[in-house]
Amino acid sequence: MFNRQNAHTWSLENPRYAVEVRHHLRWSINVWCGIFNDRLIGPVFYEGTLTEQRYLDFLQDAITDFVENLPLHQLRNVWFQHDGIPPHNISNVKQYLIETFQNQVIGYGGFVEWPPRSPDLSPSDFFLWGHIKRQVYATPPPTLQDLRRRITDACASVAPAMLHNVQREIQSRVQMCTVANGEHFEQYK
Repeated sequence: MFNRQNAHTWSLENPRYAVEVRHHLRWSINVWCGIFNDRLIGPVFYEGTLTEQRYLDFLQDAITDFVENLPLHQLRNVWFQHDGIPPHNISNVKQYLIETFQNQVIGYGGFVEWPPRSPDLSPSDFFLWGHIKRQVYATPPPTLQDLRRRITDACASVAPAMLHNVQREIQSRVQMCTVANGEHFEQYK
């Protein structure tokens, strides 16, 4: 299946260029991953729409387990970053994050505000999801179970060296954003 309506490519070299996309599946899956230093946390799968309660339950399960197993010297360097979608902004979620991370929360309503709609500054957006999707969708997954397995395998393929490069890239991107006065800068890379 090819959906021409949402695929736009402007090219002087090949004006008839088309990219076939096979993401029109009868099922879907929701995944959360986190990055801490040179480690990928997750994947954590959840079904259905992300509600406030589902997000709080996830935080209390997955994040609490992760934080409780960190040595104190590493725990001091943990910052929690999330965006401004409604389930992230209820009082119970904010209370949990304050209790767990004190003032080291980045995002809407956190102690450190983060520019909204800034995927060029978020490592999950500028690196992780693209890396995972390239591996997962190299060929269309035939089943939901295969999709889940591919996501797990793709996450396992993220090497510590890759995440070190991502950390350096964040610093570079913040500098470019500053030079561009907070405007878009991806086109200058």
